[in-house]
Amino acid sequence: MPIRVVVPQLGESVIEGTVSKWLKREGERVKRDEPLLEIMTDKINMEIPSPGEGVIEKILAPEGTVVPVGQEIAVISGEETVATLEPKAKMERVQTQPQPIPTLQVSAGEKGQGPHLTSPVVRRLAREHGINITLIQGTGLGGRVTRKDIIALIKNKPATSATAKGTGFSSTASSLGGEEVIPLAGVRKLIAEHMVKSRHTAAHTLTIDEVDMTRLVSLRNAYKEPVREKYGVKLTYMPFLIKASVWALQEHPWVNASILEDKIVVKKYYHIGMAVARDQGLIVPVIHHADRKSLLDLAREIEDLGERARQDKLTLPEIQGGTFTITNAGGYGAILSAPVINWPEVAILGVHQIQERAVVVNHEVAVRWMMYLSLSFDHRLVDGSLAVSFLQRIKHYLENPDQWLVDAMMNVI
Repeated sequence: MPIRVVVPQLGESVIEGTVSKWLKREGERVKRDEPLLEIMTDKINMEIPSPGEGVIEKILAPEGTVVPVGQEIAVISGEETVATLEPKAKMERVQTQPQPIPTLQVSAGEKGQGPHLTSPVVRRLAREHGINITLIQGTGLGGRVTRKDIIALIKNKPATSATAKGTGFSSTASSLGGEEVIPLAGVRKLIAEHMVKSRHTAAHTLTIDEVDMTRLVSLRNAYKEPVREKYGVKLTYMPFLIKASVWALQEHPWVNASILEDKIVVKKYYHIGMAVARDQGLIVPVIHHADRKSLLDLAREIEDLGERARQDKLTLPEIQGGTFTITNAGGYGAILSAPVINWPEVAILGVHQIQERAVVVNHEVAVRWMMYLSLSFDHRLVDGSLAVSFLQRIKHYLENPDQWLVDAMMNVI
């Protein structure tokens, strides 16, 4: 029997993705679990394996198509069907087999360059990024411009909007101001849609508090070199922030919840997301069961997830199931921000630059290491008093690390 290929579940709260690349074409044989296509979401790019073995009869969703979870995107002839076809049916199958996608001959843009043969996929990719194929010397057979050629150009795109001879980039600069028009596509488009959905769904509200990080700065400075030498782990401030957040969430369970239609889902597990910036766009890997892990465990996982996120090597489970997110704008020099909630969560913690400032302590001016924390929260579920209380508990733990640091290193607490 024919095998239906449908879009699988792409992650919590993800209802659709974009077909970015078909790895097989109509008429090709595919084995069970062999990579069939790539689907892109605002969280991750993932390969979809073939659900069975056979020949691809029909591709129903071309590259660039936005497809919802559960939609049929291809049909594969099952092995049983292929094996039991009668001779006449086999002959009909051969006659109706789709032909390879034809290439299009494009006229040269400049004298002496000659014609270029390109596939529809290459032309679409070039069009999306404002690339004039006729100006490119392809590396394929007979000078054919390949997908690899286009990708290489995109990575090395010149900063100026004026056309550079031989680069293939078309000028989109206006005659007055010098503007460059770049299509909103791919991961950037999906992130934009996710952010708009969050803003339109959650009742965003913000509260801010100031934290004296002096003790924690001192303790981290004392531990970071011994930890690096003994365990090979870089001890950042993030493990401490995660620990403090988990304890505050345990004391304020509604912040570790979500709204599902007319129901409140309070989660008894603590999966902490950490926003990571990368060239392809922001992504939020998740540390699962953060409450069960020591500071050293958290430090190792933070380093590993962050590195693989930047290399686009995360797996789907590693970006799913978050209950609360922390985003560190301080690493980029920000002293204050209002982050967008990572829907369907109901709050996100913004962490900022730790600075030496003059503050009043016990009626005297002193130099202390200070940091602002911001909490964006969904006012549909989290009231202002709850949000303020939650943020103050995080503040308490960060300002008094000597009360819990040693135990937290081994996760005794």
